[in-house]
Amino acid sequence: MLEVSDLHVSYGPVRAVHGVSLSASAGRVTLVLGANGAGKTTSLRAIAGFHKPDSGSVRFDGRDITGTAAHKVVRRGMVLVPEGRKIFLPLTVEENLRIGGYTAPRGSIEHSIDEVYEKFPILAERRHSPAGLLSGGEQQMLAFGRALMSKPKLMLMDEPSMGLAPTMVERVLSSVRTMADAGIGILMVEQNAEAGLRIADTVAVVSRGETVWTGTALEARDGKAIVHAMLGEAALDGA
Repeated sequence: MLEVSDLHVSYGPVRAVHGVSLSASAGRVTLVLGANGAGKTTSLRAIAGFHKPDSGSVRFDGRDITGTAAHKVVRRGMVLVPEGRKIFLPLTVEENLRIGGYTAPRGSIEHSIDEVYEKFPILAERRHSPAGLLSGGEQQMLAFGRALMSKPKLMLMDEPSMGLAPTMVERVLSSVRTMADAGIGILMVEQNAEAGLRIADTVAVVSRGETVWTGTALEARDGKAIVHAMLGEAALDGA
């Protein structure tokens, strides 16, 4: 479904990513691990079309979409759930969902909203409430629901558990697993490695802008990939 090869991305003179390669498949969760500043978020934004890569390739459903604008990427079936959720706090839950459906045929929006409410019943209960009154976990579910409105084949997720209480982390990541089990591909950056590994199928470890390890979640749990992800190249030197 998604194949990213030797991605390089810069911000002016700063080279943030210089060799990220990873893949994601339908119905599976690919977890991206790495220390702060490793280039994980930059990679997601480049894949999603928010930042043009310097070089490398992004292929989605067999087509080269490298450098394609974000709104066109969404129409092809890939959507980013950004770090911090970025929902519209003054708007109601339902108004946020309708914004997420801007690329969908007008006649399908009501049905899509009903499907989101079925997946996340708490959103149905709060449909007329301002999004700013939701808890952090409920806001994350709204961010998921808004993304689902575009009928994605692949969802990119940046730190979905950030700032959540431990009990809510489990609920949010469980919903990620449920979406994958329904057939959606998931490429997820998650700083809570232990929680992320419980739902992941495959893992890519990024250190200082490049992919340094890939494998299954089982291999990651049993091996040294987590140490590599958290400590970077210093850990690789002593491995």
